[in-house]
Amino acid sequence: MNHRPPTRPLRAPRAAHVLPLALAPLVASPLSCAPELAVPPRLDDDAVTATAGDADAVPELQIDPAAPLDAAPPVLRLRVRLPGTAAGHVDPGRALVLRGKVGAAHLRQIEQGELSNALAERVVPSIAWLNEAPSGDLWLTVAPLAPLAPGETYAVASGSPAFSHHIQVATEGSSPVLPRLWPPPDAGASLTLGVWCGDAPLPDTAAAAALAPGGPAGELRRGAVDGIGARCVRFEGEPAPAATGQADGVLLVGPPSAFAGDPAVVGLDPRPFTMESEPFPAVPIVCAPDEVPMGPGCAQVADDRILVRSADAPLLWAVAGEGLDEVLAAAPGEPFVLAPLPPLTAIELDLATIDNAGVVERRTFSAMTRAPMPHVVINEVLANPRGAEPSQEWVELYNDGDVPADLTGYVLADVGGETELPSISLNPGTYALVVNEDYIAEDELDPPAPPEALLLRVPKLGNHGLSNSGEPLKLKDGGGAVVSRSPALPEPKAGMSLARMRPRAPDGAAGSFVTGWPTPGRVNIMNQEIP
Repeated sequence: MNHRPPTRPLRAPRAAHVLPLALAPLVASPLSCAPELAVPPRLDDDAVTATAGDADAVPELQIDPAAPLDAAPPVLRLRVRLPGTAAGHVDPGRALVLRGKVGAAHLRQIEQGELSNALAERVVPSIAWLNEAPSGDLWLTVAPLAPLAPGETYAVASGSPAFSHHIQVATEGSSPVLPRLWPPPDAGASLTLGVWCGDAPLPDTAAAAALAPGGPAGELRRGAVDGIGARCVRFEGEPAPAATGQADGVLLVGPPSAFAGDPAVVGLDPRPFTMESEPFPAVPIVCAPDEVPMGPGCAQVADDRILVRSADAPLLWAVAGEGLDEVLAAAPGEPFVLAPLPPLTAIELDLATIDNAGVVERRTFSAMTRAPMPHVVINEVLANPRGAEPSQEWVELYNDGDVPADLTGYVLADVGGETELPSISLNPGTYALVVNEDYIAEDELDPPAPPEALLLRVPKLGNHGLSNSGEPLKLKDGGGAVVSRSPALPEPKAGMSLARMRPRAPDGAAGSFVTGWPTPGRVNIMNQEIP
């Protein structure tokens, strides 16, 4: 790939230090005592830098991307100019970012390398390094390794030389932060590719960028690959020289933001890049009789969707065509769904896969989708109600297809046996609750189903009721084929249900089910605590 050479006004970094979650021992400072802190100046709305005392002698703070010190973005780099300071008198290992304000006593602790437990708990994981500008001034850069909390106050402080500055992060919604989708956590094997994705399409971009300190130079571009992933931005770097140390344990940070020239700056998740895994190339897997090869994975082609089974290695999938523009990270062997697609249509998809070492492979996938069909799923399970057991237990079914589902012969199976369902027709977009015969619709202890909810009363739900400790459930059609599953997750609290994140979330995928407040006969609402 071709890249425009990035602008590099500063010389190569002198040193880099990382402050992990557990604070590392601090190097003793050459300074014997710390000066009293000057009172920070009042910040104007348009201020970008702040100084205390003589600007020619006192460290000056700048924020990258540029912002007022009282409205900082959640992802940033804190750049401190150290005028008249020799590199040998600066210890990046004692440059800290801390939650809240720091005073003179705190600064003395940092200078002496003896942090109290209370102060150590306020340290934000970060990486710090030195650069020398053409003017000869030293710049100390401190980059937090996680987004800062909106509306909160933070301090950047150093024990060598001794100084501190305070910033306040802008309130929620002022600067969106894109999560980093690739490389995956704990499995990165490349310092030359990173992909961040959000929920909304992003403007086109091609801007010089680099990993720091001293990492590969390259570009920020829209898309997981060219032409796929309009809601994503990627860093593509040139192979790093051996001198930069592409070795285990090296931590580098990506650019803090994208589209800085646009009205809305978009922050990029600052999770560090590191060589933390060996490469796992995508080897094609063997497909089942009802599957077809799809890149290194396998696919079941249905009517308006394709169920994909990923290869036995972590992969980033990027798929476009027929109205799709999807970017998904898949664990080894993990399934995912591509939808919606037009039924009874010859389709062609542009497909790209990226392994954990950043190797990209592109292919075209062609198939014929099937006629519209029902898709009945186990959507939610309340196995541990607040009310009486087993009478108030239920299993919620949902038809996510475009045609009615005839439930004749369908059975719900647990570890103790099978329960045959009533012979009814479940219309598209309709919920049904499988309940015991003595189920009370409004027991005043658990959330009631809406009056129009379809109740499928059975003599016995489960062998001795549904297990509170968590057990797998299967829904089988009249031919005995398993059409949906729910997993055996740890025991939920009384009154909490196990809910599918969305009807098309595939069985067996990490994160397809969560526990939360029950919503019988309604759309699942995630991440709610029981009132």
